[in-house]
Amino acid sequence: MEISQLPWTEIGIFWTSIVLVLITVAATLFNYLFFRSQIDPEVIVYVTPDEKRPSIIMLVIENIGCGLAKDISFSYSRPIPQDAFGFENAQVPKNMNYGPLITGIPALGPKSKRFITWGQYGGLEKGIGNDVIHVTVTYKSDYRFPLGKRTHKTICPLDIKSFEGTDASDKNWDKKAADQLEKIATVLNQAVSEFRSLKIDLIKHTNSEGKNGVAS
Repeated sequence: MEISQLPWTEIGIFWTSIVLVLITVAATLFNYLFFRSQIDPEVIVYVTPDEKRPSIIMLVIENIGCGLAKDISFSYSRPIPQDAFGFENAQVPKNMNYGPLITGIPALGPKSKRFITWGQYGGLEKGIGNDVIHVTVTYKSDYRFPLGKRTHKTICPLDIKSFEGTDASDKNWDKKAADQLEKIATVLNQAVSEFRSLKIDLIKHTNSEGKNGVAS
């Protein structure tokens, strides 16, 4: 019997069954993807300013996933500059030939990072200009079931042009506070060691009503 010849109730049951099957498949796929997101690593490479060293720009390799990444290797759309320091009169930097982006990383745990001092804006601009370097990160993770390894790939764009005109002031407040405390301690130590008293000058002045006053 063709579907067009079935009673309306049976047609309704048929399509309801189809919808339930699709919902079940979608729910299963969603649960699988959610499960993978809880156990898979995700290794990325990005550019960030160093807040404790003014004008210094860093490369960071980070596993932002929840699993252990193994056998991490990197490839590039073009050579990456290295030790690119300097400002307006910076020289063209050499291509990177050492470090984790060259040799790879055997393993990187969840939330683990590697920091690379990349350079300063002037030197990096001479080495990259307006280009964007695409770094392809290839790595593996262990299957829970069945046994074996799964290969992952992440493509990360790196640029320097977006840092043009951004704030590169010194934000290392801990170091600034420590430097000031060290200066205070030095003055106090000198005063104690040399038996020198602290001197406060009082300046006599006349206020608007003609009365004498003292300013400290």
